[in-house]
Parts: sequence; C-alpha cells; structure tokens
Amino acid sequence: MQEHTITPSALPIAIAIPAERRAIARMFTELTLAFHATIFPIDQPPTEVDANLALVAVAVMLGHADGLPMNASQIAAYVQMPRSTVLKRLSVLLERGLILRIKDKYYLEPVRAATVPHLDRFTLILSKGFAVLGPYLSEL
Repeated sequence: MQEHTITPSALPIAIAIPAERRAIARMFTELTLAFHATIFPIDQPPTEVDANLALVAVAVMLGHADGLPMNASQIAAYVQMPRSTVLKRLSVLLERGLILRIKDKYYLEPVRAATVPHLDRFTLILSKGFAVLGPYLSEL
C-alpha cells in the first residue's frame, strides 16, 4: 500500500493517534488476507477473499488450539454469524480438506494442525505492527 504524503494534521478532520490506528488497521487487513491465504494450498493463489470463510477457519483453529473444539452453533456464536452462514463456510472448509468434523466438533486436519502455513508472513505482519504499537502500549 502506498503511503500518502498528506500529514494527519493537514486533514480537514483531525484523527487521534493516526500512526497507531494505521498500524492496527494494516495488521487487521493483512492478517485477514494471510488467514485467507492459509485456506489454499501454498502453491495455489487464493481466490477472491471471503473474510467470513477466514473468520470461521480461524474460529475452528482457536477451538482446536484451546483444547475446546466447537460445534457449528458454538462457532456461530463466537463469530457472531447466523448458524446457516457458518454451516456453509464449514462445508467449504470440509470440501477443501482443511478441517475435520468428529462427533459434531470441528478440528484442523492433521497436517494443518502440525504446521503453520505462511508463518513467516504472520511474523512479519505482527512485527511491523508492534514496532509502531509497542511504544504506545507501554504508555498505557
């Protein structure tokens, strides 16, 4: 993304903590894209970004990582989506072989559970974001 040359103080409407907000917004956007990319094989470019698909996949991973795998209703409540929407996204993830359903609970498939696709990308996103946010957070 190209940096704009206008300084935040020159904008017609002032914005508080602009560097920190930019860092958070960039982290959110880049992490969403990175999580979406993990839904596809590493050598295959991702299709159009479906943030809800990425969100459901991340919820499955969180439940699995927490040792508390979730069913579709729990995932829907967690991501604040209708259960029918979550079921459609889970169906896509199951079809792609990214997750498994065992006794109504969802898990990452074993290879995905044992590895972290695009780990270098996640590390770079977080390190860039926290380089900006670290000083601000230490003041809180």
